[in-house]
Amino acid sequence: MTHSASFDKLHAVLFDMDGLIVDTEPIHFKAFQAYMRRFEIDLPESVMPEFLGYTEEDNLRDLKEQYELDKPLGEMVAERGAIYLELVRTEPLRVFAGFWELCEKTRERGMKLGVVSSANRQQVEIILGRLFEEHRQGETPEAFFDVVVTGDDIAKNKPAPEIYLLAAERLEVPPALCLAFEDTPPGVQSAAAAGMCVLAVPNDYSRGLKFPGAMRVIGSLAEGVGFLGF
Repeated sequence: MTHSASFDKLHAVLFDMDGLIVDTEPIHFKAFQAYMRRFEIDLPESVMPEFLGYTEEDNLRDLKEQYELDKPLGEMVAERGAIYLELVRTEPLRVFAGFWELCEKTRERGMKLGVVSSANRQQVEIILGRLFEEHRQGETPEAFFDVVVTGDDIAKNKPAPEIYLLAAERLEVPPALCLAFEDTPPGVQSAAAAGMCVLAVPNDYSRGLKFPGAMRVIGSLAEGVGFLGF
């Protein structure tokens, strides 16, 4: 049986953003590290696999508890967020190989495209805006994607299924006819719990982790093009 035979009835392809479309995880770590230096803590890069797929608030809550920090969590989220926004506006953004080709092939099949990110809307808009300015001049994320859902749109973020269920609702496509690409275990769990097909595409930080709920773990989005028979 060919790979494409399993996917020929799909109506939509959904992408996580951070660590899947663009290599922002090193920028996230740089922001966490810079922020924790304010408390004279040298945060090791080894913490990143534990952070992947969860919100900044979740990760900062863990750091607050681990290091017994007195600062209110809300202030920590705002302060660390400001550092990240400055970095993500200025640091180079690397697009992972295969993303644009996968989008084009999806469009050629008449399928819908979406981004489903646990990040807040401001971060998503900045990153996608830069992405299109640098790689798709004359196009906009709003026109290119049929839906963009962010962490601001839902009450419970990944690994809960709410964010993917909302994406399917806005696309007017049943979850079972959607394929999600995710790079983290919580992201895979979220899409799978929503009833979607999920392919895990680990990055440098998530490689080696387990991805329960994924139909398959593939090496790259470029590999996904061939795997789907596009």
